[in-house]
Amino acid sequence: MRTFKAYFKKEVIESIRNYKYLVLAIGLLIFAVLDPIMLKMLPDILKSQVPIDLASLFKVDRAYAVTNYIKDLYQIGLLVVVFTFSGTLGDELWGHKLVFPYSRGASPRAMVLAKFIHHILSITILVFIGFILNYYYASVLFSGGDININKVLTSAALISAYYAFSISLLLLFSSLFKKSVFSGILVLIICYLLGTLNFVDKIKDFSPYILISSANKFSFDGSIKGLTATFIISLLFILLTMHRLKKAEVI
Repeated sequence: MRTFKAYFKKEVIESIRNYKYLVLAIGLLIFAVLDPIMLKMLPDILKSQVPIDLASLFKVDRAYAVTNYIKDLYQIGLLVVVFTFSGTLGDELWGHKLVFPYSRGASPRAMVLAKFIHHILSITILVFIGFILNYYYASVLFSGGDININKVLTSAALISAYYAFSISLLLLFSSLFKKSVFSGILVLIICYLLGTLNFVDKIKDFSPYILISSANKFSFDGSIKGLTATFIISLLFILLTMHRLKKAEVI
């Protein structure tokens, strides 16, 4: 427990000192506000460029505005999250910063758990704030769309679960590869490629990507298998990371 508290506090201090919270806030919240505004302005912008009333070709309502934010969280937000925390474990392992903690009896398991929980809490809080902001601006600027705050928070929970999977994979790769950039790129490749499993009927219900699909539908329906599989896979990644750190040569 002492190791967990020490490393959790360490992550908080380093995240403040290195502006990680600020980077995450910008990456995850900016589109929550900008997306509805840009969607509102888009018809007028297109109308000034093209002599055709393009506004009639697509209808933007509150649900569309929120799903557009979900798309940005998956495509751009994931990139921000991964590279913000890509060096969180590798820097300590490959920088030989674990010699003293290990000599004082620090627990590798508690250290990994502290980092994982810190990262997920930070991301989840910002994701929920982002969805609430996005829903507020979407409701102010648009009407229609079968959506309410409960559905929005459901999508926020699903996106947070997907980010948890990504962080668990990132921690594992950062314990295996010396270059944090390489670990981050591998995680992004895998996470983006998971979308291709959506076309395989026998696999898609168990793929973490089903969480993204369900978030776009604002419902947990059809995502229970995916949530369960994602939880098990993430737990496996965390256990493998703990085992890796326990066996790692830190001198």
